[in-house]
Amino acid sequence: MKEVILDGARCTDRKKTCAALALNCGFPEECGHNLDALHDLLTASGEDIRLTILHPEELERGLGQDYAARLLRMLRDSAGENEHITLRIERTDNGKGRTEAMTVENANAYGSELEQRLLLRYSPIALKLLYSEDEIPEGTIRPVRDEGNRLAMCQAFALVRRNRKAYTMLKDDHWCVWPLVSYKICPMEDEDYVYMGTKFFMKDPQRGVKFLREEYPFLKGEAPIGFSIAPLRSCTFVPDIVCIYCTPAQIRSLLMATKYITGDMLDLTLDPVDSCVHSSIPVLNGKDFNITFPDPGEYERGLTDENEVMFTLRSERLQELVESLERFDKIGMGFQKLRMEMSMNFPRPPFYEEMFKKWGLATGPLWGQKGPAKPIE
Repeated sequence: MKEVILDGARCTDRKKTCAALALNCGFPEECGHNLDALHDLLTASGEDIRLTILHPEELERGLGQDYAARLLRMLRDSAGENEHITLRIERTDNGKGRTEAMTVENANAYGSELEQRLLLRYSPIALKLLYSEDEIPEGTIRPVRDEGNRLAMCQAFALVRRNRKAYTMLKDDHWCVWPLVSYKICPMEDEDYVYMGTKFFMKDPQRGVKFLREEYPFLKGEAPIGFSIAPLRSCTFVPDIVCIYCTPAQIRSLLMATKYITGDMLDLTLDPVDSCVHSSIPVLNGKDFNITFPDPGEYERGLTDENEVMFTLRSERLQELVESLERFDKIGMGFQKLRMEMSMNFPRPPFYEEMFKKWGLATGPLWGQKGPAKPIE
């Protein structure tokens, strides 16, 4: 796999940035002088390329806010359209004038803070892909070797979040087919697509085969030998992604944070089966945030509660997520600040009052004030 790193702190010229990206990806330098041309080259590439963007916040200063946004959008689109392209955006500037790279200590601290701010019943799960046995974190349990069991991925997740265990899942530790194929731990032959594509609970079996070939999420890039998982607050490794099991009310707070961070609504594809795959693979492939409904296996064998939903994010977004949750706490809109109360003529934000006054409607008390609604003067 070709490794390409773009440091936003060193990007000061638009044409040179595109040309450098093209050259480092193995394309002709003269072909990548604009974003459209670079997009065409990336989407047509048959070579596995892992793009890592460092200090993305610096891109705005060197290339301009609009162009930096277009560049990042182009790279995300290219990664989404070509399975050979993997994109990692490592955000390190916390907005407070200091740079804080992701470390195990930071990950643990974010895990503890997420549990406290959202009153999580279970620990967020840290997941790290492994490409050699040398990368296996010390102290993690191997299900077959150490416990004499093989686990479905949802069961391993349950033991991590409920019992605070840490596991390493290699090929022989699995008891479910879908993580093995989606993580590319076991190869898929043509006949396997035809056979397994009929197992998606679709009326038309051929539609299921087409879905598996063209739409099902498979990990991009190099195939790992497995992955390690542990509670985020106590993991001994820097995770690639984090999965949080939470209630719809907690999801609401997380969505408020992601909307604040990105300015966008989440683009979701909801599937009632294979939640272990749909919760993790799209995020490992470059998506920042994702939401998944636990599937029947999660409920029957992974002990997932009926009111739980899975929220997954890339680890480099942890800092922004936690800081955004803190921001909503400070303005009284955090998870623990909301109260159910059937209050009539309740205090409202100032802009409500301004618009109501403009429309000739009744105004009333502002947030932080008390009193009855008053007529328009």
